[in-house]
Amino acid sequence: MKKHLNYLVIIILTLSTIIGCQKDDSVYDVNWPVPTITNVSTYNDLLSSTITLTGNFARVNNVYFGDVAGENLEVSSNEGNLQITVPRTMDVEGAPIVVTNEYSQTYQTTEKFIPIIPSTSVTEVSPIQVGLTFTVTGENVDLLTEVTVDGVVVPVVAKTTTSMILSVAGLNLRAGMLVNVAFKSLAKDDIPTAEKIEVVYPFIAYDEVVVWDFKDGTHQYTGEGSATVEYGDVMGTEANYFKLRAPGYKWEKATGNMVSNDVPDVSGLVNPFITFAVRTPAGSAGYFQMEDQAGHWRHFGFGFDTGGSWVIISQPLEEGWQGGGDDFNPGSFKPKLGFKAGNADTKQDLDIAYVKITEGKYDGSQEIGDALVGSTKPAKLVVMDFEDTANWPDVMKGGELVASLNLRNNDIQPFFGNEFYTYTDDGSLGNWGGYWGQTISKDMSDSQLSVFNDPYISMALNGIAGNAQYLILRTFQYDEQLVLIQKFFPNTNGQWETFQFSLFNTDMENWSDASTPLGAHYASLKRFNKDAPIDRIEIIVGRNGGNTIGLSIDDVVITEGPRF
Repeated sequence: MKKHLNYLVIIILTLSTIIGCQKDDSVYDVNWPVPTITNVSTYNDLLSSTITLTGNFARVNNVYFGDVAGENLEVSSNEGNLQITVPRTMDVEGAPIVVTNEYSQTYQTTEKFIPIIPSTSVTEVSPIQVGLTFTVTGENVDLLTEVTVDGVVVPVVAKTTTSMILSVAGLNLRAGMLVNVAFKSLAKDDIPTAEKIEVVYPFIAYDEVVVWDFKDGTHQYTGEGSATVEYGDVMGTEANYFKLRAPGYKWEKATGNMVSNDVPDVSGLVNPFITFAVRTPAGSAGYFQMEDQAGHWRHFGFGFDTGGSWVIISQPLEEGWQGGGDDFNPGSFKPKLGFKAGNADTKQDLDIAYVKITEGKYDGSQEIGDALVGSTKPAKLVVMDFEDTANWPDVMKGGELVASLNLRNNDIQPFFGNEFYTYTDDGSLGNWGGYWGQTISKDMSDSQLSVFNDPYISMALNGIAGNAQYLILRTFQYDEQLVLIQKFFPNTNGQWETFQFSLFNTDMENWSDASTPLGAHYASLKRFNKDAPIDRIEIIVGRNGGNTIGLSIDDVVITEGPRF
């Protein structure tokens, strides 16, 4: 009997366990708070404007315009109203306003918010680096919907309200070219095309984005210990630096934190590195890890012990991150230093000179603007662009003005830059006569023509309406014993037109002096020797038949291959 009772007890206990482990599928009627909107300050305002909502906003944590989240949410202390910034990427056709709270409860307006699109203007377009990028600056340029280079749409790399970086990778561009950049905007503004933008060789210059440099004498550290900003030697330069003397707790807990509320704008950096200078006192140590306030962290050796010397640490920004549910995003990165002593044990004695994000690995020697990588080959060699006005005085013949920077200024605009040079008619020349004593020229003996494989000389000419013009380009080599010329007969009818030819691969007319044996040799040549320097380039203007002389000259340059 006792044996049967034991079995019965075991069966009852087993059934109790099974019943107790069953899933509870009961539905509980919980009265979650539901947000409401009773008033909207406006349903029609500019992108990035701030509007006010009135209603019940207990535990509200997001406001959407359609499916695009608003920005800078601020809920009042009584939870009766909130302010929200209209997102710049919302649907321009309009969208309802949706508020949600921590309990996933929502409220949606029946009326749509219709955004007003601000106008976009472009103030500057940078030179275009072959195969890389260029920058458009202006107002509301993030609202540009299309940018083209000579009619080809180019993709956006990064953008803010005042600047946009675009890629020309894959475009068939050559350094020295001039291209046109055109724009379309969300507001359908009439944005003038940026004409004659120069294409240059790829070039990356050093730049940096400072997170903390303590120059203003303040810091953002909160936590234990003594934290001050000191002034003293930082790698040979007197500067401010952050000083922390505090207890350490190994990996158990942080001594304190230094938090930035700003996202560093690294859109202008090609190869961003996180960089800082740190020092620990001799005989002591300390450590911090980098965090991003989104659950990611990264280490720099697990403990600093520099023996009293400053040490620069510079590592790729996007590498080495751990934790977090998503990949590290530099576009939302708000830097945070978590001062856990780590392998520094119970010591937390640190000096920090700066924390910044640099263009490439920083060793302490780079200055902003220094060339880092890319070609130092010039995109062009200027022969005559007339921008240095002191070098281009008026040219007189007898008492008459025949050439000047100040002619036709009210009639035409420069082809490139701000200046151009004009020849006029003094009435002294016969048909096909020339201003032989009133030429302009440029010494080219120190030029870097050797950097080009096939240098082209180009120029822009603008002749007065109804009169074809006459220009001779005379070039000298071998101490001016070899003289070759190219003749031009521009008939541009008051408009700028461009002319160009290969300096070393074009047969030219020879005007060398053949009266000596060496001169006779030079007089037989039709091309220049590309391995010898050019001495001088000269421009001679004359009369084309019986036409009136009126010829403007601009942008005489040498490029690798054709400029146009």
